[in-house]
Amino acid sequence: MKEFSPREQELLERLDWFVKLRWLFLLGLAALIFFSVRVFGLELDLHAIGPIAAAVLLYNIGFFVLHLFQSRFKRTPLSLRIEANLQIGLDLLALVLLIHVSGGIENPFIFFFIFHMIMGSILLSGRDIWYHAGATVFLLFLLLGLSYLGVISHYHIRGFASADLWNNEPYILAGAVAFGTTILMTVYMTNSITRSVRHRQDELLLAKGQIENKSRELEQANRELIRQQNLLVRSEKLASLGKLSAGVAHELNSPLTGIMNFSYFIRDACPEKEQVQLDVAVVIRETERCKKIIKGLLDFARQSEPEKRENDVLEILKKTIALVENHKDFREIEIIKDFDSGLPRLMLDRDQVQQVFMNLIVNAEEAMNGAGTLYVRAKPGPDGQSVVIMFRDNGPGMDEDTMRKIFDPFFTTKEMGTGLGLSVSMGIIVNHGGELEVESKKGGGACFTITLPANSGAGGRAAA
Repeated sequence: MKEFSPREQELLERLDWFVKLRWLFLLGLAALIFFSVRVFGLELDLHAIGPIAAAVLLYNIGFFVLHLFQSRFKRTPLSLRIEANLQIGLDLLALVLLIHVSGGIENPFIFFFIFHMIMGSILLSGRDIWYHAGATVFLLFLLLGLSYLGVISHYHIRGFASADLWNNEPYILAGAVAFGTTILMTVYMTNSITRSVRHRQDELLLAKGQIENKSRELEQANRELIRQQNLLVRSEKLASLGKLSAGVAHELNSPLTGIMNFSYFIRDACPEKEQVQLDVAVVIRETERCKKIIKGLLDFARQSEPEKRENDVLEILKKTIALVENHKDFREIEIIKDFDSGLPRLMLDRDQVQQVFMNLIVNAEEAMNGAGTLYVRAKPGPDGQSVVIMFRDNGPGMDEDTMRKIFDPFFTTKEMGTGLGLSVSMGIIVNHGGELEVESKKGGGACFTITLPANSGAGGRAAA
């Protein structure tokens, strides 16, 4: 079913309520006729009352069916307003006729119009209820006048009121004036109250919308603040680890060089001893692995000094992809390139940024075990003053715990990895004033997104 505004939804619910209330009215009318005729012996003209009650039953069935299958109809605010006016108008017409054929001014139930006008004022808005009130008073006065003049029959209820009452002109006039005044005053007061309530509802809805918008803005600002805090903590941690790593790397380089030299000396000195050759080969292999780790530490420690020049980041990206796409490890990797033209030129260290691109591409290949699809996207940032580069693979993905640790130094999921590649990449991007983010889920691949600002003068020295 169509989604309406709160006011229109409320109108629809009240129209349903009117249909249900009309069933109660018909039951009450049947009970009233039964007791009036059977218990009190009043003489009612059932031939006149019956057709009116049948008409009410028929149009109420129509409205009931309409509401029962309303999801199949195209309901609009205008159609709801038309239906509301139709329901109120038909009810008022039926009530006027019922009052007329059951005594007219003699019938004390004539003041039931007051309740109907109150309900109509709640249901309708604007001038609609005034039209109904005016039509009701006019129609009742018309029937009253025509009956008094003998143009149409007057339905006197014998056994309920005196027949002389109908000939009492002061009573008829006073009753008519009292009825008309009461109806119009009732509509005025209820309509004023309803307008005031609806105005307050509109103000509350507006305030609610403003509060919801502010709440969303606060949530977004809070998420951004948490993200910036995490970046600040990560940057401070990387800076401290960089200093520590530089010291450790320099201290280890010399003894490792000595171990490597003596290992080669032993290997060359004992060519005939097979076991010695095997053992020395293990020492050399593991020493080279240590030197690789130390190189990563030095790269990690030196990442705070990018030498920036104005470069075309798209050209760097294309060159990096060209270096790997014909490599044997990428034979079963489909690289889909989606590059926007007209990207702004950036101030960056060409070699460092290319190192980041290469690291992310190689990581994607290793995550997909050499077979899969790598989607590379480069486009302008939403503000037009940055470039967004995305690397998305269809590998096994990562869980949330791994994503939280993936940029931490020495954290790795690879058997032979050093755990420094992404840490170095993060440091390079941060020193360029940019951001490196990851999105992933287990079994759903991973997406690394780099955002580089067009003006990234902070965080490094520009080359002369």
